[in-house]
Amino acid sequence: MNKALSEAAKLMVVLAYLSILEGCASRPATTVAKVFQEGGYYQTFNPVLPVATTDGRIEVVEVFFYACPHCNALEPKIKNWLKDKQGQIDFKRVPAIMGAAFVDQAKAYYVAESLGVLDRIHPALLKSIHDEGKQYYNEYAVLEFFMAQGISRQDFIKAYNSPEVAEKVSQARVLSARYALRGVPALIINGRYKTAQYFTGTQEKMLAVADSLIALEQQRIAVGNGTGQH
Repeated sequence: MNKALSEAAKLMVVLAYLSILEGCASRPATTVAKVFQEGGYYQTFNPVLPVATTDGRIEVVEVFFYACPHCNALEPKIKNWLKDKQGQIDFKRVPAIMGAAFVDQAKAYYVAESLGVLDRIHPALLKSIHDEGKQYYNEYAVLEFFMAQGISRQDFIKAYNSPEVAEKVSQARVLSARYALRGVPALIINGRYKTAQYFTGTQEKMLAVADSLIALEQQRIAVGNGTGQH
């Protein structure tokens, strides 16, 4: 394969292969490529955004907002999607900050992370908002929620006002701007690609597009390391 082959052409090859795995072998490769066409189902970042992963895995960032019903609906699908991704991707979450109303829920995420209770708090906060109809748009409401989950007032306030949480919230604000979000949920693939439900129409297709972009990145890295076919 010519090393100068464009990424668009490589994506066509990868998607043709993925279509077989997804039971779409009857579709011509060109049809599948058109379905996942750049600009329609994903966008490319130019320049590429920096990523923290250095161990050969593909960084996948889910950008979300706790109060977003689509993000809540995605949660079980993401958990299922991640089951066969061990060793392939480095999955992270970034709470979107696209306005003042997003800040306290973003801080809730990072407070839970700093206290080592994210695995418990994350699903509980989604359930509280979407199943129980609660709202969390100020510090006091978030504090009450954490206390109901067994976190002491003192521990919450210390974490909430910590420089570490403030820095992570600031980074989330910067990333939200760099990602040029029109909405959430969105997936950022290795700092190169963005796909989102507002592109794909369904979350299932968003995850399928993410799979194809992960495969494309794996191929790009393999070629760059001299392990791919030329």
